[in-house]
Amino acid sequence: MLRTLRVRDLAIIDELEVVLEPGLNVITGETGAGKSILLQALDVALGGRPDADLVRSGADEGAVEALFTVVPATVRELLAAAGIPEQGQGGELIVRRVIAQGGRTRAYVNGALGSLPLLHELAPHLLRVYGQDEHQALRRVESHRELLDAIGGLGSTLEEMRLRHARLVAARQELAHAEAERDAAAERSELLAAQLQELERAALMAGEEEALGAERVRLVHAERLAALTTAAEAAAYSDEGAGSESLGRALGSLREAERLDPALAPVRTLLETALAEVEEAGQALGHYARGLTLDADRLDAVEERFALLARLRRKYGGTVEDLIARRQALAGELAGVGNEERLTGLAAAIVEAERAATEWARRLSVERRRVAHQLTRAMTAELAGLALKGARFAVRFGETEGRPIGPDGWDELEFFLSANPGEEPRSLARVASGGELSRIMLALKTQAATETRGATLIFDEVDAGIGGAVAEVVGRKLQQLGRSRQVLCVTHLPLIAAFAEHHVVVT
Repeated sequence: MLRTLRVRDLAIIDELEVVLEPGLNVITGETGAGKSILLQALDVALGGRPDADLVRSGADEGAVEALFTVVPATVRELLAAAGIPEQGQGGELIVRRVIAQGGRTRAYVNGALGSLPLLHELAPHLLRVYGQDEHQALRRVESHRELLDAIGGLGSTLEEMRLRHARLVAARQELAHAEAERDAAAERSELLAAQLQELERAALMAGEEEALGAERVRLVHAERLAALTTAAEAAAYSDEGAGSESLGRALGSLREAERLDPALAPVRTLLETALAEVEEAGQALGHYARGLTLDADRLDAVEERFALLARLRRKYGGTVEDLIARRQALAGELAGVGNEERLTGLAAAIVEAERAATEWARRLSVERRRVAHQLTRAMTAELAGLALKGARFAVRFGETEGRPIGPDGWDELEFFLSANPGEEPRSLARVASGGELSRIMLALKTQAATETRGATLIFDEVDAGIGGAVAEVVGRKLQQLGRSRQVLCVTHLPLIAAFAEHHVVVT
């Protein structure tokens, strides 16, 4: 039960506290006084998205807090699963939401930081809101099935049906995609085979373009490289007076000096290292120079390989590494051409998905017919209590044989009404007046309410389009609902407000 609603700095509200009671609570007030803001605040408290300009002008942030008492067991289970302790001794729940300018929010559940998914889970077990003009939905035949499912509490069965249908759709799409790939690949197989053969014949290796480039430079400039490295080797190592010879003389003098002053030992070590490195460099240069050859045949082979790589890169795009990846992809694509084993497996998956979807569609249909039978009987009594005595309500199902399975099963159904004794029931969407639709929707919502006995029922201006004796009947019905649960009704009609146990006036 919603016990207290506190609102601060939202829209035109500076600060407001509303205390509600068990039974029928009525909220009245002039148009524009702020009745709708209270309902909007409740929606925001339980996870609704706030308008960007909801925070009162001049305030940094607004807040809404709702206190619920004697919460249903389902709510306590959800709180326990989220690790949130109960509040107080009587199973209280305090939900608070802080809204900053611009729409950013923070949520708290029993003082602990909460999440929007948790609020969305809690909301249907705490509040059920029925909006103004909602009865006009009865003029849309497609809404009848949704109402029947809600009244029958078929949400879990419907969820399973939608899951099975989604799997069926996914299986069909996967097979269609695989078949399209196979057909496209078959058309391209000759081209793919030729491309694969060309790339395999090229025997490409990662990094070879860089290696070939370096080799080509050596071959083109072999004569110049030989001259330069030979001269460097001679100056450093083999010529008379070369660097190694000078370092050797310097090292001999330093060793003699070291005998006089041991402090020169580190310098001597440096010279020894330098001499060893110069000798090693000279030997390496000599080896390099002797290995250079003016190999015209090898240069031709390198140039030819370069030309092949350039042609392949122009043809297919990318680097040599990209060409290698393309070769592997072509091999995989060609391997998949005519892969009937995979297609057979996908077809078998569709058969299984169709079987599962059909089974759940059948279950859902059976459940709907059971609910329809119970609803037909219950609505006779409900309508009689809403000044439609003698009216007959019926639910008629369309032919299901041969109908495709959709996410909501295969049922087509429609509500029918006979407003007067002796008349055959006719399509509710076509024959009912606005006042009749309001009362019929109220009767249907009354039946749906039995599925959520712990939740507060909120009726937002259900008096739209009615008045006089009908308004009195609706008021009595709301009062009757309030005997077993908390009901909150926003109304403009005194005839309805008169039945309230608790009256809130918004000024």
